[in-house]
Parts: sequence; C-alpha cells; structure tokens
Amino acid sequence: MESGEERRPRIQPLTNGPLVYRRRTESDDLAQLLDDDGAEISCGETAVLCRCGASSRKPFCDGSHAEVGFSSERLWKAGAGKRVDYVGARITVHDNRALCAHVEYCVRELPSVFDRSRRPWIDPDGASVEEIVRICEKCPSGALSYSIDGVEHTDVEREPAVVVSDDGPYFVQGWVEVADAERPRGASHEHCTLCRCGASHNKPFCDGRHWDVGFVKGAKPTTR
Repeated sequence: MESGEERRPRIQPLTNGPLVYRRRTESDDLAQLLDDDGAEISCGETAVLCRCGASSRKPFCDGSHAEVGFSSERLWKAGAGKRVDYVGARITVHDNRALCAHVEYCVRELPSVFDRSRRPWIDPDGASVEEIVRICEKCPSGALSYSIDGVEHTDVEREPAVVVSDDGPYFVQGWVEVADAERPRGASHEHCTLCRCGASHNKPFCDGRHWDVGFVKGAKPTTR
C-alpha cells in the first residue's frame, strides 16, 4: 500500500523532456489541472505536460521536445538572484528575484507600493498592510512574501492544483511537490511557477522569458 507521502501530488521534470504530473493526493482525491479561467482540464491520474513550448497539444506533451532539441539545463549559476527585504513601519516585504515570473499582479494592481520606475522599487509604507498582504499572497511564483511583527509568511493554504496560465507559466499551488528542484532561501514550497515556454534560464522554474520569446499558448515556436 502506498504511503501518504507517495500519494502527495507530485511533478517530476524529465531530463530534456516534459513535466510528469502525478495527481493522486493523500485523501485519494485527484489534484486539479485548471485553465486560466479556473475550468478543469480533463486528464487521467497522470498528466504529461509540455515544457518545451512546441507541443501542438498544449498543455500536454506531444513529443515535440525531441524535434526542437529542448534542453532542461539550468543556466543560472548556483546562488544567482537574491532576496531583498524592504522594511516598513508595519510590514516587511521580501522580494526574491530568483523566483519572479513577471506575471505583474503587483505593479498593475498596487503601483503605490510596486513601481519599477523608482529605486527602491518597493515602498512597504505605500498602502495598507491588508492590501500588501493580498498582493504578496496573490504572487504565483513566491517571489513576494512578507513579515509582520517578525513572523514571516511565505505560504498560502489552498487545494493542490496546477493552473495553465494564458501565454505564461504553470501556476503550481497547494503543496504539489516539484521533484529535484532546488529553491532559493526563503522560497515557499506551497506554490511556484514552472516554465512552459522552454526559454527559462532557471528551469524548471519560470524566469519571465516567455515575454522575451513571445510565447503564445496556441502557437508552435521556433527551435531553441
């Protein structure tokens, strides 16, 4: 009989290949695979997800990684990117550049706090604590987290799921394990974003390069 740990939802990145999403949970339910609107995508207990960006069956793999010469090599050097703490009167915002997927909820929804045109780019006194907490907890990659009264908050309690974002990465949440993936200091293990365009230098994590390569969910990109 399988142990509870073995039944935990798990993503296994295959070398130079797709992501294998084993969806069985400890309660024997199946973790969800969702589209960007929250609708469930039908699949079996195991879903093989494209991460080269070339599949004609996105989000599922069709073997195109072999045709385009996809490499899962992580080009970031060990220790690249670092977490910076922005200390305010009531809240400290932690920003981990090694994890940012450039989804941009922060700069679009709370520009009084998050503004790339200024230095420092985060003003932890620029909005209410409640507004800043909401944005940090909405950050899908885990790049943003926060501390209040010396207590750090990096995790959000949600049901296990993988969300296929429009023209962007996979949003992984609810303690779905990502096997063999080294995370930087302070990173959440409850949520992260995984590359599906094939261009990230921080594989299996997204580093925002889907913007640079013009990744479109329905298109088949050129060889990388």
